[in-house]
Amino acid sequence: MKRRLFFALLLFIFFTAGTELFAFGRKQAEDEIIPINQEWTLSITAFDVSAMSPSWQTAGDTVTRNLVSVMQNLSFRSRSGEENAYYSDYALAKSRAQAADALARKRNERDLLLYRGDPAWRYERDLKTVNDAILKLEEEFARAEASVPVVEGLPVFILSPKNIAGTFPDPPKPGYENRFCTSEKADAFITGRLSEYYGRIYLETKLYTRYTGTYSYEDRVLFSSEDFNQALVEISDRIAARISEIIPSAILVRTVPSDAMILIDGAYMGQGEAEVRSHSPGLTELAVYAENHAPLSIPLELNPGETAEVLIDLSRMRQSVFEVDTPESPGSRVFLGSLYVGETPLTLELPRTQFSYISVETLDGEIGSAIMRDNNMVRGSAQFVRNDEDLGRADILTAVPTTKEEKRVENTRRNFYTSYGAFWFILPASLLTAGIAGTHIAATNSSTSFYGTLRTGAYGAMIASLGVTFWQIFRYLNVSGGDSTPINKAGAKDEE
Repeated sequence: MKRRLFFALLLFIFFTAGTELFAFGRKQAEDEIIPINQEWTLSITAFDVSAMSPSWQTAGDTVTRNLVSVMQNLSFRSRSGEENAYYSDYALAKSRAQAADALARKRNERDLLLYRGDPAWRYERDLKTVNDAILKLEEEFARAEASVPVVEGLPVFILSPKNIAGTFPDPPKPGYENRFCTSEKADAFITGRLSEYYGRIYLETKLYTRYTGTYSYEDRVLFSSEDFNQALVEISDRIAARISEIIPSAILVRTVPSDAMILIDGAYMGQGEAEVRSHSPGLTELAVYAENHAPLSIPLELNPGETAEVLIDLSRMRQSVFEVDTPESPGSRVFLGSLYVGETPLTLELPRTQFSYISVETLDGEIGSAIMRDNNMVRGSAQFVRNDEDLGRADILTAVPTTKEEKRVENTRRNFYTSYGAFWFILPASLLTAGIAGTHIAATNSSTSFYGTLRTGAYGAMIASLGVTFWQIFRYLNVSGGDSTPINKAGAKDEE
């Protein structure tokens, strides 16, 4: 009976945990939002060269192919807020229309059940099925109305398959631009017109974007036939910059005090004043540090094509002033952290709100240290006396640092005491175990059983512990005798 209850309890725990894990996984999948419109497609149409002479009518094909080669170097486009809003509203309207259409069809299906002439039992069964489906569709419609699609802010830039294959469709007629984008499955298209103007070439290019519903960019350039290739490069670069929407930003930083260190995104940019003429738009980190001043770190949101001018006035930190001295060893070296700052006696000015590690090394090699904060000593080997609120005195107490030989002797001695103490725990436990095993062997008159092995193991543990203890004694005597420092070093040298 108990076994059945135990298995029933295990089965209940399994199903409960499985249900919770399934619900957690479903909730996690619902929380994971995948952005829509992760690609941005551009179509390049054939340029109008009807106004060109027959010898120059091939220039249109040259321009379009040059644009394709340049556009293929683009990897992504930065979407603006207006473009994100357009695609979000479009996706929301589409999902709502689909949900509403499915709901309307299901409701019409329910209304038609009255005219089918089915038996009552079949009508009630089909009516229940349709009503359940309508409830689910109403929930889906409510979710479609409440959801706000997230649009990819940096979609992958791609050219239309026709352009990649080397073909260029004819440009759409006025008023059919949006239909052209739909048929080509493109977010925008580029079209252009070449004409001759007093022996020069006049090129007009226009960029139609679907989210604006109009030509959002136009460019006109006049150049000679000798500058044709160079003009194509400049035109292509301008169009590529307009399509990617990545226009560099600039940063100008001035600080007070004038020797403050300026870091942008962790990179050192100078002291007092720094100017970055080309920086990627978006969020960047600006940090400023100065001695005896509170550091400052702020995020900057850089807009494309704009210059961010920043003036930072760091607030001065209150100082803790005290004298560091070693009365018995004047002239000792003083270190602030790992930085050498002078010799004792020495007056230091340190920030109150920060921990400061001070160490002193005498000419004889003795070392002392102290940790200071808020006009007080937090920890260390020092006699600290505060004369008033802003002035104090710290007499550092020094001691000869432990040598490697002394550390080795100390470790060996610790190992000896550890093994010696463990032996006096193992000895009675082994004797007790061996005695119990021997009593059982004598009672059963058999030494090949488990108790025989147990007795052998107990004796083995006792002998091994004794051997380790003797080894540690021998090692400690050998190390302490061989690595000990002579008391009279000068006498030892004279004897040699």
